[in-house]
Amino acid sequence: MKNLLKRIVATTLVLLCYISSSQAYIIGGPEAGLQNLNGSYAWDGGSNLTGFRSALGNPAYFGVGGIVNEAITTVNITPNAANLATVDGFIAPWWSISESSSYHNDVINFFLGGGDLWLMQDSSGRDGIGAALGIPTVGQTSITPVNGIAPLFNGPFGIATNVQQGGGEEGFLSTADVLNANGTIIGKNTENQVIAAAWGAGQWAAGAGSLIVVADIDMFTTRARFNPLNDNGIFALNAFAFLATSDQPIDVPNAQTYLLFLFGIGVLGLSRRKNFLKK
Repeated sequence: MKNLLKRIVATTLVLLCYISSSQAYIIGGPEAGLQNLNGSYAWDGGSNLTGFRSALGNPAYFGVGGIVNEAITTVNITPNAANLATVDGFIAPWWSISESSSYHNDVINFFLGGGDLWLMQDSSGRDGIGAALGIPTVGQTSITPVNGIAPLFNGPFGIATNVQQGGGEEGFLSTADVLNANGTIIGKNTENQVIAAAWGAGQWAAGAGSLIVVADIDMFTTRARFNPLNDNGIFALNAFAFLATSDQPIDVPNAQTYLLFLFGIGVLGLSRRKNFLKK
């Protein structure tokens, strides 16, 4: 009897492990050869993405018993309709328009059909999918800290403050573009420019997936540390946790709280300018 119980327990554990692994959230990015202009920012083999991809696969962060009870698998794909059907989400990291343009329609159709999408944009020329959606990078800005609200700046990995930009080619988004597309402004820099925006499932349009658009890839790569986590690392993992677990529109703070957030960012920007003028 005892041996039978042991076999049942062992079989159950194997099945649980199988179910857990088979239900992992799969995020795909462009495979090698599709991002020759990206260098170290390429999803497949780029050194600046290595830490981020390793963190997504860290069972202490994502998986049964981890901070987020959802295992993550990262894969490299050519983003056509057939391959996109095999993943839950797609990530476009700093992808030149000249190299991404052939895949824009398939990626957008994937998103509108319920797939999740994460656009790590930068200054103009690396925002092709976002531009096709109507959320381009509208200008280039200076390097300033970024603060914001849930789910990216406040989530299961903690609260991220003064998330750092870097690289010297930081972009920003249009407030009107985000709001006209039913999006939520998630983060602004001290110049009061929109750096991060997000859409929950079905928020862009009925049946669409979740979407994150951030105007500076360095916030997730060169500025992020994942062991131990710094604020940029917290921000990056909160963002992914949102994609992997969200199936509802974003719960925006009440109007008064949100206005205070926007006002606070503006005050930080004004204070920064005053201090600069005093120097």
